[in-house]
Amino acid sequence: MTDVLDQNFGRRRGNVVRGMGKARVRETGASSSRWKTVEVNALKEEVTQLRAEGEQMKVQLKAQDERMKAQDEEVRTCVGRVQELVQAIQMAGLQISLPAPHLAPPSTSDPSRPADTQ
Repeated sequence: MTDVLDQNFGRRRGNVVRGMGKARVRETGASSSRWKTVEVNALKEEVTQLRAEGEQMKVQLKAQDERMKAQDEEVRTCVGRVQELVQAIQMAGLQISLPAPHLAPPSTSDPSRPADTQ
């Protein structure tokens, strides 16, 4: 009978345990267990590294946000000063002609041409 079973199911690896008849217990290999431990430790290390990087990014973003707030405050101060100057000039009755700003961006499709020298 065992020959028929072996033909149908093939030989099984494992140890025969007393008290369990011909049942076999599957062994968990030490190398498999070691491999899983190494893999888990590598994943833990990666998670720790990613958390540290995330914290570092938070610190950098907070510092950048503080710099932007300071720059925003400087711009507001400058705008206020310009408005005060404009009011002072208007109250003094002075007229200042300023050239109109050229706001169109330079074209990148047309190559720059030197002025005609003819």
